[in-house]
Amino acid sequence: MGVAAMTRKLGFIGLGSMGMPMVRHLLKAGHALVVHDLDREAVGEAERDGAEAATSPMDVGSRAEIVFACVNTPQALFDVALGEDGACRGGLSRVFVDLSTTGPPMERRVAAGLEGTGVALVDSPISGGRRGAVAGTLAVMMAGPDAACDEIEPLVGTFGANVFRVGDTPGQAQTMKVANTLMASAASAVTAEVLVMGVKAGLDPNLMIDVFNTSTARNSATLEKFPDAVLTRTFDLGSMHAIVLKDLNLYLEAARAVDAPLMLGPAVVDMWEKSMAANGERSDNSTIVKFVESRGGVVVGPE
Repeated sequence: MGVAAMTRKLGFIGLGSMGMPMVRHLLKAGHALVVHDLDREAVGEAERDGAEAATSPMDVGSRAEIVFACVNTPQALFDVALGEDGACRGGLSRVFVDLSTTGPPMERRVAAGLEGTGVALVDSPISGGRRGAVAGTLAVMMAGPDAACDEIEPLVGTFGANVFRVGDTPGQAQTMKVANTLMASAASAVTAEVLVMGVKAGLDPNLMIDVFNTSTARNSATLEKFPDAVLTRTFDLGSMHAIVLKDLNLYLEAARAVDAPLMLGPAVVDMWEKSMAANGERSDNSTIVKFVESRGGVVVGPE
C-alpha cells in the first residue's frame, strides 16, 4: 500500500475511553481523520490533536471512504451506521468498521441493511481495555469480506498488536468477542472470590497472586488486573461494570441463539449484576472485589 493510500482521510465515530486513544494512534500514523461524538468536549479534544470535526455520522460518511465506529450499545451502532443521519447515508463511505461489542444479531442486522448499498461491513471488535487502547496493544478480531479486511488491517494495526481474522461473515467476530468477555469476567469474579477466602483464612493476598501466576491458576486477572488495580487499591482499570454486563448479556443471547449449553455463564452474569448493584454502573470493573469483600468482612490488600 502506497503512501497516498496510507494517508487518506478516515472517519471515526465514538470518542470515548477506547475511541479517543485509537483516534490518536491513527493520527500519529499520519492519517487525516474526521470525527464525530455527541460529547462536544471530546470532539474539541480530538480537534486539538489534529482531527476535523463532523456535525453528524452522515457528515462523517460524506467525507471519508472508511468509517470506524466505537459505540456503547447495539442500538447506537444501528443509529450511527443506518439511522436517518447514519454514516452509510453520507454517499462517500464504502467500508464501515464496527470496533464496538454489539453482538452477533445486531451485526447481522447492519450487514443486511447494507446489502446493495456498496458499503462493506467489517465486524471488528477489540479487547484489551483502555490501557490496551492507550498503549496500542489491543487484540482485534475481524470478520468480513476479504478485500475490505485486507484494506483495513494496516489501519487497525496502528492500535492493535494482534489482529485475528476469524471469518468472512459479520457476526463471527462478535461471537469471538463475547466469548472472550465471558472468560475474562469469570476470571475476575473467581479471583476476587478466592482472594477473599484466602485472606479470611490468614493468607497474604500478594503471596497468593505470586503462587497463582507461577502455577495453573494464572489468568488475566491474576497477571495484571488484580496486581495493578486491586492490591494497590487504585481501582483504575478504566472499564465500567455497565459495559461488561452489556457484553455478558450479549454472550448469553449468542449462546441461546445456537442452543449452546449455559451452565457457568448465567452464574457469572448474576455475580456481576450483584456487584454493579453494590458498586454502581460506572464503577471500575476491578471493584468487583469490593462486593466480595463486603460479603466476607475482610479487605484484600492495604486498608
